[in-house]
Amino acid sequence: MPDKTKARRRWPGPDILQRVKFVHDAGPIRFVDTEAAARYLALDAHTLECYRSLNTGPAYHKFGRYVRYAVPDLDAWAETCRRSTAASPAAPRILPIDLT
Repeated sequence: MPDKTKARRRWPGPDILQRVKFVHDAGPIRFVDTEAAARYLALDAHTLECYRSLNTGPAYHKFGRYVRYAVPDLDAWAETCRRSTAASPAAPRILPIDLT
């Protein structure tokens, strides 16, 4: 049984940060793996794998056998999933005032 008192893992982890220092000249991280993309989108990694097999979900890149997601592609896909309702702050309801 997992220990619930353990601190929650933070992203990016120390191993990723070490690699960032190693490729410092390359600039910020452009691609993330499925696990990191899933955490970024608050999904399970298996969900992204299913989306790939159904040809839905965010765009991805294949580097040999490795699947990587570009962070701007994750943001663009998340924006396409946005839904608004009539009661959302983007469309406030204005009720008529009865002055009688």
